[in-house]
Amino acid sequence: METITNTKPQYLTNEDGDKIAVVIDLETYQNLLEELDELRCEKGYEQAIIETETEMASGDSITLEQYLANRQGKK
Repeated sequence: METITNTKPQYLTNEDGDKIAVVIDLETYQNLLEELDELRCEKGYEQAIIETETEMASGDSITLEQYLANRQGKK
């Protein structure tokens, strides 16, 4: 996979010469989407860890055995 920093983008400019858009090849675009998805997953994982640690520290958690027993009792 080509790293994003090694890409050679082309720019679309307006009449004043200001860059208004970037043109990249399809493979680079797909790689960007994959990397963005991986980053989102990583951030979600990190947030879940923070929330879990907070719940455990406050005693707001149950064991798997307790969960299963509660679930069985509701049937």
